[in-house]
Amino acid sequence: MQLLQLDSNQEVFSVLSRYPEWLQIVLETIDKAPIDGDYYPHIIEVFDQHGLLAGKVQGKFAYECTRTVEEKSDFTAWFIDGELMVFYVGSEVLINRFKLLTSVLGGLL
Repeated sequence: MQLLQLDSNQEVFSVLSRYPEWLQIVLETIDKAPIDGDYYPHIIEVFDQHGLLAGKVQGKFAYECTRTVEEKSDFTAWFIDGELMVFYVGSEVLINRFKLLTSVLGGLL
């Protein structure tokens, strides 16, 4: 799924064109293989265009950031151990590297 497919959805293209650094990360990740189903993450972090939303370390320590109502997320990016695993704009999932979600939800993702 390269830039041509990203261009096909106007909302996705509009969002990513405003955040070129995120577009670059998406393009570098979009064709990477899914992670194994038995992989155990050490650090999970969730970001949007404003920065860090939430995270969890070793399944024990959780943290989150406070946002105002005006700070709506244009996109959401999930990182596992420093690698982008899930990226979506609205309901459009651009990256899903979780095998389990892919096999369970099939064509919905």
